[in-house]
Amino acid sequence: MKVFTRDYRITGEYPTPFSGYTAGLRPCVFDIETSGIDSSRSRVILTAMLTMTENGVRITQFLAENHYEEGKVLNATCDFMKRENIGYLITFNGASFDLPFYNKRADVNFEEEIRLYNFDLYRFLRGNTDLAHRIGSLSQKSLENYYGIASDRQDTISGRESIALFDEYSMSGNSTLEKIILTHNREDVLQLHRLMFLSLDEPEDFDSAIAKYGFPVLDGSYTVRPSLVKGKKMLRICGDQIKNPVSAAYFPDFGSPLTSVFNAETALYEIDAPAGRLDDDFYIDADALGLGLSDDPDCVNGFVVLSPRTINLVSAKIAESVIRGMRL
Repeated sequence: MKVFTRDYRITGEYPTPFSGYTAGLRPCVFDIETSGIDSSRSRVILTAMLTMTENGVRITQFLAENHYEEGKVLNATCDFMKRENIGYLITFNGASFDLPFYNKRADVNFEEEIRLYNFDLYRFLRGNTDLAHRIGSLSQKSLENYYGIASDRQDTISGRESIALFDEYSMSGNSTLEKIILTHNREDVLQLHRLMFLSLDEPEDFDSAIAKYGFPVLDGSYTVRPSLVKGKKMLRICGDQIKNPVSAAYFPDFGSPLTSVFNAETALYEIDAPAGRLDDDFYIDADALGLGLSDDPDCVNGFVVLSPRTINLVSAKIAESVIRGMRL
């Protein structure tokens, strides 16, 4: 296995409001190359991680020199994420391909799986914008063309071509083939990093969009996907238990009006909090729930008026409170 690093003096920190939902978590733009698309037979042959530095970004790559070094690549990737204290991943279609494929191969090789919050830009844009209708495709290269950065790419091959080139490289060790494979993988994460700056303002209401997608809480161990169920006058908070899922259930009593259900098998959870209504506005009794939001501009006499922003704020606070109490 070979290790490669390259530094770039380009912007590192992501813009608000996205950065507000991931504050305190170290991001990593992540991409893999494989020997095929079937995770039961194909292997991970190359990984790329783009991380922030004081002067810009750094791309680290782990390349298998043949088809039998997959375990080394997986182990090195996991060790890197631990060593760099990675808090969440940024991928493009990673929720459907990269992470399921990687974790399947980790199971086969008896290596550790990746259990981190994943912001899949493809899935986020597909679910919250009309970009696919406007530009005809939501492939990464289509987006690069749309935002005018396609010409910044230094590679000349596709992921499919990379598979064939690796077969030849694994037998010959040819340095030119190695450079071509590495460049394609490196350009994928570098361009995805650029797309994060160019595309996150596409949703008309980012707070509503990130609520629909889900945002991380408690150091990225859980996600929050809140929604206001107006007919039931209820704030419903759903999400994923990313790390160490548990099963538990809590029902309203004199100490708390919340209903909470955690399922270890599905790694999901759901919390229901009662909401009040005054005319067309809904609100949460933040003081009664001990949320500590008296300084928020939308908190009046201990009650928080619910808007897309405050729904997310209140939901994060409630989820954190329930989960911390559950851990006692």
